[in-house]
Amino acid sequence: MDPIKITLIAFLCGLFCSCSTGNPPKFDNSNWAIDACSPGQYELARAEDRAKNWWSKNSARYGNEPHYLAIDTTKLLDGEIVQDLWPKLIGSPHTTSFFAGSTGEYNQGSIYCVTIFDTNTGKLVSNQGYAIVDTPAKGQIARFGNYVARFIGSGA
Repeated sequence: MDPIKITLIAFLCGLFCSCSTGNPPKFDNSNWAIDACSPGQYELARAEDRAKNWWSKNSARYGNEPHYLAIDTTKLLDGEIVQDLWPKLIGSPHTTSFFAGSTGEYNQGSIYCVTIFDTNTGKLVSNQGYAIVDTPAKGQIARFGNYVARFIGSGA
């Protein structure tokens, strides 16, 4: 076979293999949380149920590391994060969407409360959540406060 064809085939195989690794997104050790939040009991119960359902369907796919899941629990309303919001937004590397949608006027935008679910106990770790602005990719492992968890979004 012609050496040029062999080189071209090897190059194309290498290109296709490197583009389709299928690996999950890399771990981002920076803290996605800008503050703590306290969702209501109804939101906590719904988040726990969604996390249990998601885990029952996906545990074989992901394994138990890390054994925490981060689930989007509720959208925070204007005024729920009042103290020092601006420095928290400026100081976080994960608030791009807040500034991208800014029209010059103060608007809390989309700040969500994420709660942490422990797959070993089958329960939320606490009633406290973490306020986030940007969200990691679904399935990505990220840090929320003191927890390293797999982000599952709304659990759907």
